[in-house]
Amino acid sequence: MSKKLYFYYGTMASAKTLRLLTTAYNFEENHIRILVMKPSLDVRDGDGIIRSRVGLERPCMMADKEDDLFGIVKRRDEELRAEDSRLEWVLVDECQFLTEKQVEQLAKVVDKLDISVMCYGLRTDFQSRLFPGSRRLFELADDIEEIKSSCRCGRKTSINGRFDRHGHILVEGAQVMVGGDDLYRPLCRRCWFMMLSGN
Repeated sequence: MSKKLYFYYGTMASAKTLRLLTTAYNFEENHIRILVMKPSLDVRDGDGIIRSRVGLERPCMMADKEDDLFGIVKRRDEELRAEDSRLEWVLVDECQFLTEKQVEQLAKVVDKLDISVMCYGLRTDFQSRLFPGSRRLFELADDIEEIKSSCRCGRKTSINGRFDRHGHILVEGAQVMVGGDDLYRPLCRRCWFMMLSGN
């Protein structure tokens, strides 16, 4: 089977991290060697931890914006080969925070090292604009899948609405503001536009 770069995207609370964690568990149960990482920008769960909303967690490698992901993966694969094994999968959480260059490095992991990469993350920010890392994944990924979830109205979510502490929707601010349910709520496009217009 040929190796691929996968992009699984959805809004917040769509169980992206849970899916990554269960995939990692299944691989390890079958003695498949993996490397799990996330950008160091995501510090909600502490350093070196991936945690889902349902409480499952696991250690992971943290990647800074300046890190060469191809080099990191290549070194890990070489370490495993010295033990008569090899790295087969790389799983990346919160991939929207990767730089475009890092996404290209992950594509190179697939093409040059013959290691599959699964990326999990958001498509767009609170203004419905693509994150640079997500945009590059849409451009380069071999396999793209939306992880669907429902808005309170029942429609499919597509926007990560950002709210202030009084529950008012925000329309301005930095693209990246790390937070959870205290700052964000997944919304369908219709509810998002209604909230923006005040209707």
